[in-house]
Amino acid sequence: MADYKETRNLRFKYRSLLIGVVASGVVLAIVIGLAVGLTIQRCNERKQEIVHVGLLFPTNDESADGMREAAMMAVDDIRVHREKVPSAADIQVHTGDYDGSPDGALQTFRRLYSQQDVRLFVGPDTSSHAVHVAEWAMVNAPDAVFISPRATSERLANATNAIRLSMGDHALALALYLKMQSNSVSVVIPVHIEDIYSTGLVQRIRDLADDMMDDIAVTTSISYAPGTITNKEEAGRLTEQLRDALRDNPDAVVLLVSYSEAQVILEAANGDSTLLGRMWYTGDSLALREDILSSDDAKQSAQMVSLYGLAYAGEELHSKRRMRKMQKLADRLKRSPPMFAPLAYDAVNLIYDTCQIMQTTDAQVVLAHLTREAEWQNGLSGRLAIDSQMGRAFGDFLHSFVAPQIPDIGKVTVAMTGSWILDGLSQVSHDDGSDQQGGRRSEPEVAVSDMMSMSAVMSTAMSSASIFNRSDVMALKAKAGNDCHNAKFFITATDPATYMQVEHDFTDATFPEMFIVSTAYGYSLQMSCDKPEGPVVLDVLCPPSTNPRDNMACVETVTYPVTDQGGRRRLLLSTGTIGAIGECIGEVAGCAVCFGTRVLFESSILDSAAACAEPCAFGIGGTCGNAIGEGIGDAVAATVICTELFVQGHLDAQTYLADAAFGRQLAAESPHVMEGYHTLASPIVWLMQRSDTATDIVKTFALPWAQHMSYLQGMADEGDEFGAVVMEIGMTLSGAVGRVTQGTRAVIALGDVILIPVLIAMVTIVACLAMCNFGMK
Repeated sequence: MADYKETRNLRFKYRSLLIGVVASGVVLAIVIGLAVGLTIQRCNERKQEIVHVGLLFPTNDESADGMREAAMMAVDDIRVHREKVPSAADIQVHTGDYDGSPDGALQTFRRLYSQQDVRLFVGPDTSSHAVHVAEWAMVNAPDAVFISPRATSERLANATNAIRLSMGDHALALALYLKMQSNSVSVVIPVHIEDIYSTGLVQRIRDLADDMMDDIAVTTSISYAPGTITNKEEAGRLTEQLRDALRDNPDAVVLLVSYSEAQVILEAANGDSTLLGRMWYTGDSLALREDILSSDDAKQSAQMVSLYGLAYAGEELHSKRRMRKMQKLADRLKRSPPMFAPLAYDAVNLIYDTCQIMQTTDAQVVLAHLTREAEWQNGLSGRLAIDSQMGRAFGDFLHSFVAPQIPDIGKVTVAMTGSWILDGLSQVSHDDGSDQQGGRRSEPEVAVSDMMSMSAVMSTAMSSASIFNRSDVMALKAKAGNDCHNAKFFITATDPATYMQVEHDFTDATFPEMFIVSTAYGYSLQMSCDKPEGPVVLDVLCPPSTNPRDNMACVETVTYPVTDQGGRRRLLLSTGTIGAIGECIGEVAGCAVCFGTRVLFESSILDSAAACAEPCAFGIGGTCGNAIGEGIGDAVAATVICTELFVQGHLDAQTYLADAAFGRQLAAESPHVMEGYHTLASPIVWLMQRSDTATDIVKTFALPWAQHMSYLQGMADEGDEFGAVVMEIGMTLSGAVGRVTQGTRAVIALGDVILIPVLIAMVTIVACLAMCNFGMK
């Protein structure tokens, strides 16, 4: 019985223990489930977080329309990023278009603020509108924050709710004053609209002239109220006043600070030698306005006075990413984008990124972070640092002017959409002595632009140009032989101010005596002509250059018929090729000629050297073809497989140029990797030239690699993950092969070092024995 009771007690005990374990497990499961549920709920809440941004841009201005589109392009890019990072906050844009007046801007802001609960705004973009809205909001909407892309008025420095992505009026006035000083200007007649921006800028320049005590005098302004000049007749009354002022001041220049009415002012001045006999300066980007350039009378007047202006551009004007984004924006606008569109793009990203970093959409927290920590390096307008006056602390002013009128367009052609940049940039900088560590400031504040000295504004030539002389281009054509008929020339370049693609095509009869092309973003020249055996095409691809002294390495390709193979063959040449094979003239058995070109800045782009003594025949499998294969210059030798892909048409020109630049860099930094790559790639290229199947297999791996190299060179927005893996494997393998190759060469060289003394010794011994024998005889 005792055993039974004991057994029952044990069963009860184990049953209780089992129930306890099960109950504990259930409780633990519930707790874990609740925790997971709360986590998922918080994640979902995080996913549902939305950054609301209001856009305040007027509807009656093309430049404002371009900035609005730039802001929307930033929104599109953010949403693409969110597809890859689902946990990132969403963004919603509330468009607040208004009629172009300060009151219109205020009414639109009040509507978005009260009805849409928007607290973060991009705009207004003009000083008058931004000051009007920001000062009202400080009292009536203290939790609203404005990031104005373009406003410069220093009255915004007193606003506690606005940030300027442009520098203040003081920096602009200083840069413009120094430019006039360098041009030996003695008298300035201001003509401007009566608004906050224009009157403030003119007063700044007048103050500088008084403070410097030099020979520049600023006369009484000729001004007009907003909305009073809308047509040529109304502008005529203003130009009459200006004509009288110029007669009284024979040495004076004009300072025109205006907006859309500048077009009718220039139209009213057309044909008046008194008005157009002086140079006109402007405080903004009038020289780039399309309404001026599209009006025949306004453009002619602007050309006569060499209308000269400054536009704040941020930093890194010639960055490849900026160029690509603005070209994309141009496609959306179907016209040239405004020069300051990158500022609007950056404003949207700055708001969104700050909300992500701070994990809040509270406007005041965003503002506090921006004024305390802003040191942004990834924007289209370059480094962004906010000073204690709520404005941009660093950056460049773009100098632009309407190119002077060319009397005979048949003699000179400029590859530009409207304006030409020759003066480069005025860089405003200030060294406050703070320690820079890890790319961040050690001081809580950056320098205030108001405190900058005269020496802080420097002018540096950042633009460069190449010149095509007709005689040199015709000499290029002559190298194809006398039977080269129907020659055509195609030149493609990028406008350095607007980033727009500029294309020109000519024939023998229409090619001008001189053709000027910007090299800031690279360019291409193509010549084609018909020959009895088929067309011959020469392509010259030149990479971007930002300095006239840069050693620009252009890549050339020649496509010519190969009759017995039923196809066409493209050979690659480069500057280095000329030294290897010489320059050749002539043609044998349906083979094309060797072309050699050289890029010269400020002079001829095509150098026609003396003919070779012997003609250079391109026989199939002949010696000249082999010489070219062995003589490829550094510009193309750096990318063997990419070269063949480009030759076969599987790789576009821009990617190929980027890959060639990567190869040159790799050859300089890691020559053993490049040597190993060539060792491995040469037989692969041999197969690709003989088998389409081999090419298909190779390009599966090589094209992603090429795309990733292009990304590393800044020519693509995104890299290729598979290409990065292929690159890592390929470079590791190439490095190992290169080391082995170098080691083998060293051993052979060491063998030569040992063998040569041995041979010398043997020769010496034999000679001595011979002499001894001769002496004995």
